[in-house]
Formats: sequence, C-alpha cells, structure tokens
Amino acid sequence: MTVAPWEDPRRVLRRHGLTPKRSFSQSFLVARHAVERIVEALDPSPDELTVELGPGLGTLTGELLRAGARVLAIERDPDMIAVLRQELGAVDRFEVREGDAATVDLGELAASGRIALAGNLPYAITGGILRNLVEHRRSLRRAVIMVQREVRDRLLASPGDKTWGASSVFVQAAFAVSGVIKVPAGAFHPPPKVDSAVLRFDPLETPRAEETEAFRAIVKAAFGQRRKTLRNALRGLEGDLDGALAAADIDPGRRGETLTIEDFARVARAWEASS
Repeated sequence: MTVAPWEDPRRVLRRHGLTPKRSFSQSFLVARHAVERIVEALDPSPDELTVELGPGLGTLTGELLRAGARVLAIERDPDMIAVLRQELGAVDRFEVREGDAATVDLGELAASGRIALAGNLPYAITGGILRNLVEHRRSLRRAVIMVQREVRDRLLASPGDKTWGASSVFVQAAFAVSGVIKVPAGAFHPPPKVDSAVLRFDPLETPRAEETEAFRAIVKAAFGQRRKTLRNALRGLEGDLDGALAAADIDPGRRGETLTIEDFARVARAWEASS
C-alpha cells in the first residue's frame, strides 16, 4: 500500500472524532517542516528497524514511511492505536504495539541489529526516556527526539554552564548530542506552555565514562546540592571521599558544576578502589 500524503493532524483528529487528552498530555506536532527535519536527522534505512515512541496520530510515522523506513510504533493510548491501524495498518512496513515509551525494552527490539529511534513525547516522561536511551545505547544507531527547551539546554551544556547538571553528564557520557531544530509552542495543537527542540543522539563507540553505581552516586550527590563544594556535597556518601578526590587530582573546594565527565569518572574509580 502507498502511504498517503501529508495531512494536517487537526483534520485527522476531526475525522476520527477525537480531541487531545489532558490525561495523556497530548500536543500534536502540526508543523510539517519540523517533522521533515526529524526524519532528515534520523536518516532512516529500510534495512534497519526504526522504532517510534509515542506516534500519536501517525504524523511523523507517515513521514518515516514515505522516506522508506520500516517502522515499529510504540503507543500507550488505545484511541491512537485505533487511528494508526485505520490510517496505516495496510502498510506492510508498519506495525504498532501497545506499550510504555519510557520502559520499552530497546535491547529486545534490537535483537537482530541496531535500531534507529524517533519520538515526540509527553514531557512528563522525558527523564524515563533518557534513562532508557542511556541504558540501551549499544542497541541504537541513532536517536532523534523532541524535548522541551530547558531540557535541550541541559543536554547541550558544558562544564561551568549554569545548566550543566546530572542529566548532562549521564547523557553526554554515552552520546554525542547535537541540536536539530527549535520548535515554538505554536507548532503544536494544542500549544504547550513551553517551547521545544529536537535533539539528535549518536552513541559513542567508546563512552566517555561507564555508568557504574559509583559514578551515578558521585554525580547525583555533586549536583544534589550544587551550590556546595564537593567536600560538603559528597559528605553523605560512605568511604574516603577526600582521599578519592585527592587521588583524582580534584580540589575538594570546587563545585560539581565545574567538573567534566572524565573528572567524575576519575573520582568514581578512586572511590571504588578505596572501598
């Protein structure tokens, strides 16, 4: 079956007698150029599986299919699943499954090879999505997802920036993160209260740091009280943290927001070695 041309999502909603659900935090992307940029950044291949998280009405799904992708869509809303099956169910390169985008096992989906991943998701589950991406980075060729603007700022931040934080460290340890396009609130129906942006995540062949339990604990503690010096911020952790900082050649009077990913990794390794 040939995939139908682009259609404004608001017309699709009306055709199916639906309205956006607050309970699902639904805002549908209606700006075609933004959808096209997502597909361009993902650069899907018919030889690999493209997983779309939160496809909604299938606006991005259709563009992926028109680009030749083989798409598996993971959707939680039964009404959206019904729309997807009516609109795209006859396309042999398309499948939709009910599931939670934040907890879907990407490793299982990538059993036969690395996958491409795209998503325009409710922002309430962004944290879960990012943790899922980091955990399954070896299963991904590339990911392109929509986030709210302040999350974009954190994920593109550098040490010393006011937006540099734990999520910056965890994500950039595993991925090269780059901006694709900024998307204003007016590009959605209904418009959310914040502006958005699309980011591309390319897995690093060699991660900048392994996310061990020690690494996670050090990073979370350092940013949990970000105005405190490292000596004070890490005080709640057990073990010789002063010795670990000294072994890593890190001044305990510094704040966590000044440390690089590699700095955190050295502290974590020294702390583990002293335990």
